[in-house]
Amino acid sequence: MKDTLDNTTLIQKFLQGEDSLLANRELHIEKAREETQLLTNQGILLAKARLKGSNPYVVVRLQSDYWQVVHQLALQANYLPFGMDKARFEGATFVQYDYHSVPAGYEIHCQEAAALWKTWWVNHRQLELMDMLLLCDKRWAPVNKMVCETGTIYMKTWQGERVFAVSDTIVWLDRNTQKRRRRIQVPKHHAPGKTSPSPYPYHSGEDISEKPAPVDESANPVVPDNLRRVVRAGKNKLLIQTALGPILIEGENLSCSIGRRTAKKS
Repeated sequence: MKDTLDNTTLIQKFLQGEDSLLANRELHIEKAREETQLLTNQGILLAKARLKGSNPYVVVRLQSDYWQVVHQLALQANYLPFGMDKARFEGATFVQYDYHSVPAGYEIHCQEAAALWKTWWVNHRQLELMDMLLLCDKRWAPVNKMVCETGTIYMKTWQGERVFAVSDTIVWLDRNTQKRRRRIQVPKHHAPGKTSPSPYPYHSGEDISEKPAPVDESANPVVPDNLRRVVRAGKNKLLIQTALGPILIEGENLSCSIGRRTAKKS
């Protein structure tokens, strides 16, 4: 065994299904029947995985000095925890992370619901269709609206309303909403009689979001009443809910139809 791998690289190899004997001064990987194990060199089991087959998973120890790095690297490898709050409440030693596909172009988050609420509140005036997705019953659902009242967050998604305490752990996706925040330009000199901009715009009540462009109603496809439960329309966009997840269609002269009924807007 060569002591050439740092902890991050060794854990990544474990999550990639490496089952050969790898080790460094702190951790090592070993094979145990059909599972691969990640252990400290003192023999403490940090995680075990079965990555082959139709339902790959990783089981991670909740209380250890390595939990944070294993957790973050598991998320990056698209292994998501299900039942994290329940496991912690029950005092469980381990929690299972199941593999779940993540659409390209999204950043994954596993945080308290308060973090999603904060991101939504700062960016919601600029959000576009499909910018934020919430994991609901192991499916990604676009977030339409969010309200926070007395420590409870009410989220309207395309799979119904979801209710969370601000401290609940949830999994969600973000399509670069953080990068859309408008930069605050502070002039070096101010004309007499004009109020200087606040150095703390997020605490002044000032609306710093980009003003939305006027909506061209002629570009919005008309959705028939009998399709509105599964089809949503935006500017030159249609979002269709299917059994495999949402499908986004973009282009001009889109139309919606069922049977012989068709509605079209050019």
